Amino acid sequence: MCTYQVVRRSVQKIAKQNFKPLNIGRVMIFDEKQKVYGIIIESKIGLSFLRRLAELAEKLGLVIRFIQFSTVKADEPLVRTVAFLDFSNSTISLEKVLKLVKNQEFVKDAILIKPNRKGIIFDNYSFPLVTANERVVIFRKAVYEALFNGVRKKFGSAGEAMLYYQGFTIGYEIYDKYVEIANSEKPEDLTEVAKAINMTFGWGIIDKVNIDQRKGAAKLRIYQNFECELGKPNGKPYSQFYRGAIAGLFTRFFGKDVKVQETKCIAKGDPYCEFTIKT
Repeated sequence: MCTYQVVRRSVQKIAKQNFKPLNIGRVMIFDEKQKVYGIIIESKIGLSFLRRLAELAEKLGLVIRFIQFSTVKADEPLVRTVAFLDFSNSTISLEKVLKLVKNQEFVKDAILIKPNRKGIIFDNYSFPLVTANERVVIFRKAVYEALFNGVRKKFGSAGEAMLYYQGFTIGYEIYDKYVEIANSEKPEDLTEVAKAINMTFGWGIIDKVNIDQRKGAAKLRIYQNFECELGKPNGKPYSQFYRGAIAGLFTRFFGKDVKVQETKCIAKGDPYCEFTIKT
């Protein structure tokens, strides 16, 4: 197959799709009048364990303010749960809650988390962060903005070139990981992996991918490109790092050098960033 196109059929324009942010911080800031504590639960995976946890919290008069589940591997028999519980309307003690949780037949272990100071609590148990069997590090916007824009301001065009080649190296190397996850080198399979990883990692939302293997050319759109959001407003396309990552990835896919041009960019007012790739 020489030509491949990905188009979301469920919506006319992806920009109108109802995406909502996901809080992954495992940090909660709350009113000092509230009594919020955390609990880490390691339990057996079963059809009803979530319902039973919710029923136990309701029985004890506790409000679940945050809950997150984690399994490192899909076939793992245990699941780890992080929850922040509001004790404000309950008279039960922390110790009794811990004992009751541990007495549940599906619970293997449980640990309490107390606020490190008034009005803030965080998960100080789960480390390192892992996804797709690899460690991950989260940069908040203030951090990656200082990193990306700082390099541009300090080194000018040389800094932009540095960002491009850093991105290129990442794209070139990550191709092997995409193939491993997809268990395929077919464009449709690699595209689905790229879309999933870019969206779940917060880089951007990939849409309308066209790949012509015979001509050695491709085109794709990215909505909410994290790099180009830092460049608003700008009179020209802004992407260097992301553009480099695309170049590295397609260099591996086509097996030859490619040129990547950003023809549309949110930094200059377009609704999405669009990239053309040519060998």
